[in-house]
Amino acid sequence: MSEVQIFSGANAFFMTLTYGSMIAIAVLGIFIVIYLGSRSSKKNAGMLDDLVLDERQQNRDGYTSVIDKSRFLGAIGVCVTDLRPAGTITVEGEPVDVVTEGSFVKQGDIVKVINVDGSRVLVRQI
Repeated sequence: MSEVQIFSGANAFFMTLTYGSMIAIAVLGIFIVIYLGSRSSKKNAGMLDDLVLDERQQNRDGYTSVIDKSRFLGAIGVCVTDLRPAGTITVEGEPVDVVTEGSFVKQGDIVKVINVDGSRVLVRQI
């Protein structure tokens, strides 16, 4: 028996049956997807309600992405860490993450808050 005739006889029948089954399953799957996609009943519409978040966090409810630090504007603080150019200072006992204008400031030096833009607090050495 030559290698060209491998799919002859019974093997050819089983291969045809396999390919036919795969095509039938694919067509059936397409019809099921089309059927479920075209239904607009509330039963199917609610299937994913438990997985989808419908609520939004509103600022009026107290949700904010940035803590307001404008109260530190003009305040004097002491460097807890070296500012290279970012670091931490304390203002009235409260730690605040800050950035300098570009210069390095040593730990223990006194700085003044000169600008607040969102969560970015800009300081200058006094």
